[in-house]
Amino acid sequence: MPDLLADPWGRWILASVTEFDIGASIDKISARNAYADLVFPKDDVILPEGYDQILAPLAEGLDIRLNRPVKRVEFDEDEDGVYVDGEWADYVVCAVPLGVLKAGEIRFEPALPARMREAVENIGLGSVTKIALKFETAFWDEDTQYFGLQTAPVGRWGYWVNYTPFVDENILLGLSFGDYAFQADGLSDADITRDAMEVLRNVWGTDIPQPTAMLRTKWSQDPLFHGAYSYPKTGTQIADFEAFEDPVLDRLFWAGEHTLFDYHGTTHGALLSGRRAAHILVEWETSP
Repeated sequence: MPDLLADPWGRWILASVTEFDIGASIDKISARNAYADLVFPKDDVILPEGYDQILAPLAEGLDIRLNRPVKRVEFDEDEDGVYVDGEWADYVVCAVPLGVLKAGEIRFEPALPARMREAVENIGLGSVTKIALKFETAFWDEDTQYFGLQTAPVGRWGYWVNYTPFVDENILLGLSFGDYAFQADGLSDADITRDAMEVLRNVWGTDIPQPTAMLRTKWSQDPLFHGAYSYPKTGTQIADFEAFEDPVLDRLFWAGEHTLFDYHGTTHGALLSGRRAAHILVEWETSP
């Protein structure tokens, strides 16, 4: 490992593959559990029209109330129920991001079991920053899907995805990872565009055009997330993720990518954890 870290291309591989995949700086990731999870046995998929294609059918017919962040969950042991910000329910499925739990933005009364509180503390939460730049014309090889760039600092827009095969637009998607992702998250829209374009111009030349549009992420700066997705940091045990498998007082169930170690940090992990919570709840409710 020391030789790989000292080699510029070796360090780029670790950043573009490991730091991007796991969502944290290489020096913070657990060597034991970094790749102890599973690989989903299906192809990667890009949804040009967005995740609404998945969410809209699932949300049909449900009473969904937006812009109402939960602040308090109280267990009513006398009435076998739960109060969520004063509203009573038989059960609760808590699917808030790990960052919200880490920030202590939801007050649980009584407090969560010690095992769960320790898991919230022990599981790492990283960030991966994306910037999508749209151009009038493509100045890159449109037949190349991925571009790997050796940049400094490491993790600074070192990986670019050519989106022209997926959409009828000239779009490059850049990614920052590791420690640099947090730095990129803190940049203004103008500064992050300037930063990404400086990297592109170092490769394709100073005469490439300015983008006509930009979209970006800043997960670590978002108060509803505080980070992109969970990862096993140094000292994290698989058991920390498994702490969320059991409900609290038979009323509070868990979902979210951070509650399913095998597929943590993924969309399908979040979906599968929700299905798991639903199955457990139904079995719980219908059992004699």
